[in-house]
Amino acid sequence: MIGSGILPNQKGGGIDPKAVRLTLLKMLHKAKAGHLGSNMSVVEILTAMYGLVDVAKISTGAPDRSRILVSKGHCAAAVYATMHHYGLLSEKEIGGYFSEGSSLAGHVSHAVKGVEHSTGALGHGVNVAVGCAIGLRNRRATNSLSMALLGDGELQEGSVWEAIMLAAHHKLDNFVAFVDNNRISSITATHDVIDLRPLNLRFSAFGCIVETVDGHSVPAILEAVTRLKGKGKPVVLVCETVKGKDVPFAEDQAIWHYKILTDEQFETAKNNLLD
Repeated sequence: MIGSGILPNQKGGGIDPKAVRLTLLKMLHKAKAGHLGSNMSVVEILTAMYGLVDVAKISTGAPDRSRILVSKGHCAAAVYATMHHYGLLSEKEIGGYFSEGSSLAGHVSHAVKGVEHSTGALGHGVNVAVGCAIGLRNRRATNSLSMALLGDGELQEGSVWEAIMLAAHHKLDNFVAFVDNNRISSITATHDVIDLRPLNLRFSAFGCIVETVDGHSVPAILEAVTRLKGKGKPVVLVCETVKGKDVPFAEDQAIWHYKILTDEQFETAKNNLLD
């Protein structure tokens, strides 16, 4: 059995991030898949994002549903594990992750019911999220949000800033971007590729409301979104995270962007999560 059987909770409070990580760990090990570090860093962010939406509307595809766009498409396993804990994907579905014939591929795919858009080419999902925010405004879906999850390395894509400019120009206060600021891009420090620090000042200069939050605190993320949305500007939360969170030998280790778990490493990581 991969999942924990935890029931959905609309405020995210009933979803234990460690339980999601355990499900995720089992998925990656069974599939012999990589991106452990990138998946582990976003669990609380995703738990909060799904806690902010009406999951029943996500499941049925209701036109006024809130939208979740995972622009950081290579954290697909974390997305699917979170969806499972919210009751959107079955045990059987996540059990087939990254296997032949499964729609649950290594990058987020809209072939999976409840997923809005296929992503993997970085910088694309956030643009779709801005378009969704415009559509929701035109539909007068006043209680719905369009949310995008981005990696910090992804911010080096110019299309990200085009989307942010457009969101600010249209004063899309129903748009929220979450930056997984784990400070490691692929196999090196993000700032050694292109240094975008300080992130807060860059986003605020583009016309956004920006706040830094603990990216491993679901309550902190939920509180920030609730407090900042609807104030006439798009919102950006710079979520401070640890790549490989809760897997001690993988934390802040760039190689775990790609590396695959051995059986021994899996048992070590699983036991740490169960402690």
